[in-house]
Amino acid sequence: MTLFDVLSGQRRFVYLLVALVGVGGVWAATTLPSAIYPELNFARVAIVATGTSLGARQQLFSVSRPIEEAVSIVPGVTRVRSRSIRGGTEINVDFSPTTEMVNALQEVRARVDQIVPDLPAGVTIQVERMTPSLFPILSYNVRGGDPATLYDIARYQIKPLLSRVPGVGRVDVLGSDVREIEVVADPVRLAQQRMTFDELAAAIHDATSVAAVGRVPDSYKQFLVVTATEAHAADDIARIVVGHGLRVRDLATVTPGTEDRVSIISGDGEPVAEINITRQVGGNSLAIADSVAGVVRGLALPPGVRLKPVYDQASLVRDAVKAVRDAMLIGAGLAVIVLLLFLRHGRITAVSASSIPLTLVITIFVMSLLGQTFNLMTLGAMAIAIGLVIDDAVVITENIVRHLDLKADRTAAIRDAVQELLWPVTTSTLTTVVVFLPLGLLQGVVGQFFHALSITLTIAVLVSLVLACSIIPLLAERYLSARDAEHATPAPGATPTALERLGRAIDHLAERYTRALGAVLDHPRRTAVIGVALAVAGYGTYRLAETGFLPEMDEGAFVLDYWAPGGTALAETDRQLRVIDGILARIPEVDGTSRRTGAELGLFATLQNRGDYVVRLKPQSRRQRSSFEVIDEVRQRTSVALPRMRIEFVQILSDVVNDLAGSARPVEIKLFGPDLAALEAYGPLRRTRSG
Repeated sequence: MTLFDVLSGQRRFVYLLVALVGVGGVWAATTLPSAIYPELNFARVAIVATGTSLGARQQLFSVSRPIEEAVSIVPGVTRVRSRSIRGGTEINVDFSPTTEMVNALQEVRARVDQIVPDLPAGVTIQVERMTPSLFPILSYNVRGGDPATLYDIARYQIKPLLSRVPGVGRVDVLGSDVREIEVVADPVRLAQQRMTFDELAAAIHDATSVAAVGRVPDSYKQFLVVTATEAHAADDIARIVVGHGLRVRDLATVTPGTEDRVSIISGDGEPVAEINITRQVGGNSLAIADSVAGVVRGLALPPGVRLKPVYDQASLVRDAVKAVRDAMLIGAGLAVIVLLLFLRHGRITAVSASSIPLTLVITIFVMSLLGQTFNLMTLGAMAIAIGLVIDDAVVITENIVRHLDLKADRTAAIRDAVQELLWPVTTSTLTTVVVFLPLGLLQGVVGQFFHALSITLTIAVLVSLVLACSIIPLLAERYLSARDAEHATPAPGATPTALERLGRAIDHLAERYTRALGAVLDHPRRTAVIGVALAVAGYGTYRLAETGFLPEMDEGAFVLDYWAPGGTALAETDRQLRVIDGILARIPEVDGTSRRTGAELGLFATLQNRGDYVVRLKPQSRRQRSSFEVIDEVRQRTSVALPRMRIEFVQILSDVVNDLAGSARPVEIKLFGPDLAALEAYGPLRRTRSG
């Protein structure tokens, strides 16, 4: 009993199975998460410690080195790197590729928690695993008020609503000013009362802390008694009794104020509060963006306050998915047209082409089972697969038609046709699989990108093989006959159809190709010389071609990184950046900007002389120039206006991938040695020689 006999006997089950899996694929296509790139796993943990006023050297010995020594003994660690600046430390912990990063993150946090008591007071430590979900997919500017008020609105009114959206990871709020109540003590009065600053601070803390003081039973119920001395205004602090019958106002001046400004957040040249929204691992960027947009539309903000989007990765995902989807539809349509031109029969073409949609929907179903997502790599693989998946179906269908023309017994003809090509088609398909499957064995970031592509291509090709050997013979048995033979000629005197005339033209073209091939084979040496010359030319072009990891594309936004001269004060940096604010405001293609000074996109310890802009451009339908042309103009204007400020432009996606991989520059030179002073002296000399 052959494969076709088994399938023919269970044709209803085969039809039902293909239909169910196809429906599952359609359902998966509506629920599968969409993102710009695959879910990437980076074997790296970042630690950022801030909150001190120490210099870089003191920060190194008081904060950086203790944390380095603590995390270096975590299993799987291959390298620990740190960067110490004034008041901050940034530590990157690299692990071996096989390390389970969820457990590694927990162990790093445990080791850091153990040494926190030994660090300087006031240190704030953030430990995060480096994943794409660490970077925002949506950013909004809250504008229309003073910085402190905007921060309060974003932090206490908007953030709780956005945090409840399904799939949202973190909602980070950045602002220039954060409200606080300032208590400025009079040293003379404190000395008269024999009190210290610490004792005054402790008295205020104890008086404003909420504490349970007892329980009271009443009416068969038990009530908890707590103190209610929380401070809601400066006067509440001023009235606190600190001893000797004195209140805080007798020893200090209490006024509303803001924290010391260590960063400046602005948008379109005016103060704003910035809201950055990240997604959870495996979250659907499109669904999150739609849900967040619904929440934003329903916000009841104070008069004059408004929310402006400055970055929306979902729009890029939509455009990318739409472009690849259109390419797939066009490719499938062209494939069907080519088949119709060469097969010259509607039913043969329909049977063969039926493998395209079936293969795609079943591939999507299997992708959902394997945890894949819609992204540029998987969608690109499906677009590539369209030209591959139809080959097996065409070969099987053509052979079935040929056997139907030779034999009167339809069942025997189809059985022999399938059995004849079963192993050749399987071998050919497996050859394609072994070409793409090794791409999934690549290591590092490149390997994770190509893993999604190779898996999707492999699934699609294998599914096409199964369909070509199962559903295609059953459809051929149902719809094809000997009259559908490829070489059937029209009746004498009949008017040829347009398809038949086009077929004759293709036959004439084939004859010319045969004559040209014969002429080439008559001159083997000349042909070999031409082939070698083309190979050499191709290699030369390969050596001259520019290289890069991600292709350059118009994302509708870009990042402008800037560095003022070392040691520049925050206010002076802000003054210089207002020049860039004006340049960007005068460019017609710019729709909005978001500027961070003393902070950066991502998880970094940042000095007050550096930061970045996120520049949002108008949709391509509303602007005449590409993002690259806009970048060229901004680069030229800023270099003339601020010659001492270092400025770099980068695409957002490549910036995120480089930050995650820990390779923000194409080439990095690191100096190691026991003598810090010698390294500091040699660094500028090495930079001069490299330049």
